[in-house]
Amino acid sequence: MEQLLILMSIIQKNVLNIPFFSQTAFLGILIIIYRRVVDHVSLEPLDNLKIRHYAFIGLVMISQFLAFIGLTNEGYGLGSILKKFVIAMITVANFIIIYFVMNMLMRHDYQVKKIVTGNFWAFVLLIGICLIQIIYVFLGGRLESIVELIGRHLEFHNVLNPGSFEKVSYAQSTQRVNGLYAESGFLAGVLAIGFAPFILSAMKNKVNLFFPNKQYHSWFYYSLFAVLVGVLVLAKTSTGILAVGVIALLLLWAVKGRERLNLIILYLIAGALLAVIVMRVPALKNMLLSFTVGKTDSDSTTMRLLATQAVFITLFKNPLVGVGFGQTSHFNFINAPSAVKKLAEYQLFLKNKDFPDQSAWGSVLAQFGLVIGIIIIIYVIHLLLDLRKSTNWLQSKKIIDYQYDRAIYDSAVYFIIIYLILGMLSIQWSFDLFILMFFFFVNFRHYLNRKITKHLKEGEVYLHD
Repeated sequence: MEQLLILMSIIQKNVLNIPFFSQTAFLGILIIIYRRVVDHVSLEPLDNLKIRHYAFIGLVMISQFLAFIGLTNEGYGLGSILKKFVIAMITVANFIIIYFVMNMLMRHDYQVKKIVTGNFWAFVLLIGICLIQIIYVFLGGRLESIVELIGRHLEFHNVLNPGSFEKVSYAQSTQRVNGLYAESGFLAGVLAIGFAPFILSAMKNKVNLFFPNKQYHSWFYYSLFAVLVGVLVLAKTSTGILAVGVIALLLLWAVKGRERLNLIILYLIAGALLAVIVMRVPALKNMLLSFTVGKTDSDSTTMRLLATQAVFITLFKNPLVGVGFGQTSHFNFINAPSAVKKLAEYQLFLKNKDFPDQSAWGSVLAQFGLVIGIIIIIYVIHLLLDLRKSTNWLQSKKIIDYQYDRAIYDSAVYFIIIYLILGMLSIQWSFDLFILMFFFFVNFRHYLNRKITKHLKEGEVYLHD
């Protein structure tokens, strides 16, 4: 069940066709019912919720209601506003369900380990799909039938960019790698945020996170890291190039001593080889330049910068409660700088009557407001401090699996860092995999607290004996 949930989360296309309801949350409901009825597991998550948690949920509902009521000034009718509010609350319900199911699946250490192992198999599945697309794109159309099959049944299509789907799949239409997502940039975000944290942490702590019952082998994780970097580069996206830079620096920060020196040498050798290859292969040179240096002169970059400016203007004009979940498009049109209206991409947005946000965190703040945003920031900081405190205590007492627990804490740190940096771009912040991983770390804190409490109680029994 744990691994199935992670595998399902990488498929962003709603294959169940349930409007506005996450298929991962739907699977979560089935798991909760099964565990309650068949395995007789109590709904313990309710025990972990305190008054402040209920207050936060209530605050989200009230602030979103106020945000949507504000749409009356934009000419929206009450019926339309009510529908938008219900959709927003369904989204919040999706997140709450995912929190509950992750809590229910993290009662014991073997369950925690299964979830992390499930992350590995999800990585293998997604990389496998990417490799098929890479072969198709770079080796003259081989495996086209498989690429088309994936595009037809599993790939999420971006209705705002119909030109990217002249054929069945994104890879066929654009000759770029996108995995299962609407754009290559979204794939880069998923690979870096969803999978790199565990790989980096395993390499730092020399702990086999994916297969904890087996010995750690550095070659295995360095191979995973190399494959990850390779796919990010070949995805032909500036988000992927940024992601490579971030995770490469994080790895350099993570390792120490001789290994750090070796890594620096390896980076220099890899950079030199890449430079030689680029000079000798014009196609590769054009690809890298077009999505790095060359992109700074393109209309696409200008569009992203001006669109990002628009969403932050929307935030500054509606700072406290925002404009409501999913409602920034209307305000982006209003707040977009005049220069953006000259660009072809803007005309496409205008034709489709939708102006997507070009910054994930700008989007979140503009939709939910600074009140909710600041509370979440404080919560995340508190979460990391609690995880560090708990793992330090377990390490000082040499409690069983303390190395593994410490590695999970480091994964949480890497997850937040990568998420924060890439979130400045137009990644999809609400992907199921991101929400699952966030609540994995949230519930890992509960798991550690139970572990510490159990150890203290056993110590009291020992003293009384």
